[in-house]
Amino acid sequence: MLGIVSSLGAWAQRISFDKNTVNAGTTLWKKPITAVFKFTNKDREPLIIKEVDAGCGCLTPQWTQRALPKGADGEIRITYDAQILGHFDRYIDVYTNASDKPVRIRMKALVSNGTKKTLEEMFPYAVDDILLSTNNLEFTDINSGDSTTVEIEVLNNSQTVYTPTLMHLPSYLTAEYKPAMLARGRRGKIELTLHSEKLPDLGLNQTSIYLARFSGDKVSSNNEIAISAVKLPDLQYAEGFAKKPDFRLSTTELNIGKLGKKTKLKGVVKISNKGNGVLKLNKIQAFNQAISISLPKTELQPNEEVRMIVTVDARFLGMSKAQPRVLIITNDPNRPKEVVNVHFEK
Repeated sequence: MLGIVSSLGAWAQRISFDKNTVNAGTTLWKKPITAVFKFTNKDREPLIIKEVDAGCGCLTPQWTQRALPKGADGEIRITYDAQILGHFDRYIDVYTNASDKPVRIRMKALVSNGTKKTLEEMFPYAVDDILLSTNNLEFTDINSGDSTTVEIEVLNNSQTVYTPTLMHLPSYLTAEYKPAMLARGRRGKIELTLHSEKLPDLGLNQTSIYLARFSGDKVSSNNEIAISAVKLPDLQYAEGFAKKPDFRLSTTELNIGKLGKKTKLKGVVKISNKGNGVLKLNKIQAFNQAISISLPKTELQPNEEVRMIVTVDARFLGMSKAQPRVLIITNDPNRPKEVVNVHFEK
């Protein structure tokens, strides 16, 4: 194992990206948007980008074609066609002459329909006279070493100058307020940056932070902002193993019917291992307090299958802002994480 890690570390130094993750920002529907990844050759040998595999017809890659000597810079441009509304988040594999194994980069973007017009639509969450674009933030697929930033838009709807302040920030989050003070009727934003090395646990990390309305404000459900962060295991070293697990699910969209007057609903998801190595279910966690999970074992031999029972308890609905979902973290290097969305009618 040490030999594999060492060799990976050696070739990975050939190409050095300024940023492995680029957020291209917001665009309108069907208006393409481009992320630019700048890199440098850190090795004595010339560096050639052989292929950029975007894995999706929605992405068009372009890259520096010439051989780059030591210290030379190049760039990769990934253009997204923006045909689907909402958040876009995708990994792209970059193949070089340094190794058969790719270097992975990540593009993010947001596609908007540009139709939001009213204050209620743009800022649907009110903390008294302070209006927010969201009160539920998620940091998904965080790798060790990542620093990822998300934004909350803020509108001061009060009659006085407002100074945005977040309370109870955990050690893995830092906040920047732009601007630091908001005049009456003015808009601003809060940038929240997650530092993955300070996340306490692998898998799902959840906490609540609170927006202060005034100096000395107290916490309550009214000014609560829910935070979820999913930290992925570092399984790159396992890609070279001869015996690997192959994690499979019967569904990622679990429909369990109508709650009505019932207090509980149950559904089943089959988990199987189609590989030739042992599958370890390292973490199985629910995003929402109304969801509970049970299964007979967390290690599956090759060709073994288990049934995961997912239960929705009506007594705890409304206690969490997160959507009903189940997170599964595994030791499968090709599928280290999966989310099962739980659907039901009230």
